[in-house]
Amino acid sequence: MNRSVWVPSSIVLLAGLGTVFVGTTDRLTPTVPSEAVKTAEFVPPEREARVEVSYRRDGDDPFSDVAVATVEPFDGDGDDALEMIPANSLLPAQAVPKAARSLQRLAAAGDAKAKALKIAEADGDASADRQPAVIDTPPEPARSAWQSAYFADNPLVGQVFGADGTPSSQDALLGAAHGARYVLLGEIHDNPDHHLIQSDIIGGLAKLGAKPSVVFEMIPQGFADILAGFEAGDIKDLATLAERLEWSERGWPDFSLYRPIFDSAVANDLPIRAGNLDRETVRAIAEDGVTALKDADVRRWGLDDQMPAAQSAELAETIREAHCGLMPDGAIAPMTLVQRARDGALAEAMIGAAGETGSAVLIAGSGHVRNDWAVPVILAEREPQSRAVSVQMVEVAEGEGQPADYGLTPAAPAPFDFTIFTPRQNVSDRCAELRAQMGASID
Repeated sequence: MNRSVWVPSSIVLLAGLGTVFVGTTDRLTPTVPSEAVKTAEFVPPEREARVEVSYRRDGDDPFSDVAVATVEPFDGDGDDALEMIPANSLLPAQAVPKAARSLQRLAAAGDAKAKALKIAEADGDASADRQPAVIDTPPEPARSAWQSAYFADNPLVGQVFGADGTPSSQDALLGAAHGARYVLLGEIHDNPDHHLIQSDIIGGLAKLGAKPSVVFEMIPQGFADILAGFEAGDIKDLATLAERLEWSERGWPDFSLYRPIFDSAVANDLPIRAGNLDRETVRAIAEDGVTALKDADVRRWGLDDQMPAAQSAELAETIREAHCGLMPDGAIAPMTLVQRARDGALAEAMIGAAGETGSAVLIAGSGHVRNDWAVPVILAEREPQSRAVSVQMVEVAEGEGQPADYGLTPAAPAPFDFTIFTPRQNVSDRCAELRAQMGASID
């Protein structure tokens, strides 16, 4: 079975021959005849459609910036077929050094039988002479498209799998997400690639015609008025929004990691909604349990029903492991209750957001998007007729290159509909760091 590799589209990539991929739903594969074509009339692309690169020949001084375009050969009676290079909607096109070698690499990645390529040298706004690229040396390895530094060569990286480890694809994921009222995208908070993929999925849904509200675990419900003001304003200043949301002060990873998601929402005119509980509510639950809440809140957050014993024990163990076994046993039960309350609040926010636009996407840690005890369970109880799709993003580990290594097996499927594997952001011993922090705080 063929498997497609997920590459974050917010990073400008040249893939195939002269094609810039700018979205996960863009499956651009130029059709090129097998016979070589010696000449073709070149029609320069519009300036805004060009990708500016730095180009030089061995022994020559650098030329000025040039524009790269591809030309498909055409029959004598046919019309010219010109493929424009699209601009990326989130980031400007990156300068590609040594374009001749880059083009050699690109040609080798596509159909090596025949490629009709012209390079137009430009000086300022003027087009100059054109010359064909010479492809006569072995391709150089492509630079990694991933921002996370570790284990990008793991064979699982970029692959999409179903819950039981069956190979899937980004198209299958987007198709399922497009048919769902609720899409839940689970992340590791400090992994930038996870946020790029989340941005891709949101942009892909918008391209398919959906207009989901985007609900953030990272934004407490007390900031709803700030989001409403941002939505009503004409100027979408995300830096100012981050300041008003007190993003850094509340301890989340740098806003720049999450910005691609906000950019995608703004670019597609999608509402941004708060999902999490306010800090005061969390503190009250941790200290006084459900007695700190109104009866209506207890019911709507699903805290009036006893969690099945097996699931409660598994959730408690998950929380214990997440804190490296350093939390006292007496703290686990309150933390479990807080987790359940947050799940309930996120589910309620999703329901309200979908009521506005017809669908909603949740941006949250993977623990909140599990199908066995988290937000999807509450959504199913509240709206059994509505479909939800949950996605987890998983960092690969060294030497573990099979889905089963990460708990995706037919015998024991993962509690997520889809899993996307990415490189690892950090290989430091997080538990050792946490022990040091707790020791320092005790001292």
